[in-house]
Amino acid sequence: MNVVGIVVEYNPFHHGHLHHLTQAKAYAKDGIVIAVMSGSVVQRGEFSCADKFQKTAWALEAGVDLVVELPGLFSLQSADLFAQTSVHLLHLLGASHLVFGSESGDTDALWRVVDTMEHEGYDPAIKAHLNRGLSYPSAAAKALESLTDNTHHTLPNNILGIQYLRALRTLGSEIEPIAIHRIDTGYYEAIKTNTTIQSASAIREARHQGTAIDAYVPDYVAKDLSKTPLISLQDWYPYLRYKLTTETADALSEHFGVEEGLEHLFKKHADAPTFNDFLPRILSPRYTHAKLKRTLMHVLLGSKKINLKDFSPPYVRVLGMNHQGQRYLNTIKKDLQVPLITKIEKHKHPLLEHELIITKTYDLVMSNNLFAAEFKPVRIV
Repeated sequence: MNVVGIVVEYNPFHHGHLHHLTQAKAYAKDGIVIAVMSGSVVQRGEFSCADKFQKTAWALEAGVDLVVELPGLFSLQSADLFAQTSVHLLHLLGASHLVFGSESGDTDALWRVVDTMEHEGYDPAIKAHLNRGLSYPSAAAKALESLTDNTHHTLPNNILGIQYLRALRTLGSEIEPIAIHRIDTGYYEAIKTNTTIQSASAIREARHQGTAIDAYVPDYVAKDLSKTPLISLQDWYPYLRYKLTTETADALSEHFGVEEGLEHLFKKHADAPTFNDFLPRILSPRYTHAKLKRTLMHVLLGSKKINLKDFSPPYVRVLGMNHQGQRYLNTIKKDLQVPLITKIEKHKHPLLEHELIITKTYDLVMSNNLFAAEFKPVRIV
């Protein structure tokens, strides 16, 4: 049986994702597709436009057979750690293939970038650029430019694909990676005419501008989003500002991602009245927008460095499945190397405890009683 893995955020689910899933199902043939999905927080350092239970319903409606959760503390990481933990979950679940979208659609070309990153001159070159004050992504890009003419590392989906390949190599996994070509629109592009496939960021922006998005998402997604409030980090800024104001600099420094004196910078500018005022004040060439937002999310959520010493998935939590996915899970669950969670019980892993904190914080704005949903049996369709 082919067991095809995909890594998704569905923020929101759109026709481009449906194309990706269709390609994955073609490789699965008579097998199944497993989605490792970020929940109510996403890698860009924000809350998802819809909660994980809604996104799970979309995935199952579209044809995913098994949806497992990428823990929130793993979602709020740089691309390499996000990829590492996602791929590790698929490895644990016995995936035979990993199908991912990329601008190039050329798996071999991405492997050549990985080979370059293992060149002895790569890490020293990164360090040299970091010492000049560049952010890590910029330093890594400069290092690659000095070692190869291959430019595949400059595009966002390619970057994540490269990290998937690195994770597979590090794990020694036999999963076969397959890059498929991203079609019609780029990762950061605004709404384009004459196509129903748009980027997730363009769809989110269109919603905030009051522009209809029904043509760009399946009907069931459009229906759900019509009843879902628009959100941004500004909605949580009062809670974040309270923490930045009341916690000492030493206490702030204990949060994941707070390094090199960021705690003092945060406290210095915590008088900003809105998040949109606050973020520009703390920007510098050293840190990307996404890095700063992920760090601020860790502060908001109380994610301490001491809570996350190991990036190996400590469990597999199922969010939803169809009967074919359930049958597959039944065949492998006795051989899983980590606990399988289909329903949260009284005694929980610390990482799962933190997942509940994420849900409580998310629900401060969404007000959907999502905490109660965490304890319901897994969704089966």
